[in-house]
Amino acid sequence: MHWVFTTQEQATMSKTITRRTRRSREQWQRLLDEQSASGQTQTTFCQAKGLCLASFQNWKRRLAAEASEQPSQPWVELGTLDQVSGPGWDIELDLGNGVCLRLRRC
Repeated sequence: MHWVFTTQEQATMSKTITRRTRRSREQWQRLLDEQSASGQTQTTFCQAKGLCLASFQNWKRRLAAEASEQPSQPWVELGTLDQVSGPGWDIELDLGNGVCLRLRRC
């Protein structure tokens, strides 16, 4: 089977093909922030902006996963202890999820 197109059909078909727009991570983050602030559903927002809903949702998942991998707070400098005379001490920190840190000075 062979397909034969007239010049008009070829011209019509070429008009329906659209180029994909590549966006950076920062551009997607701005779009996600804009949608969140707009109060619109993802579908409505994407239609209004001419965005692919699946791409929007993929980037939302990707950026959320990256954000959860980063530590929530930086380390805090606590300083050092001066020479302590007297009995030893025990410190126990419950870090959650079954993790416990114990420090002891004898």
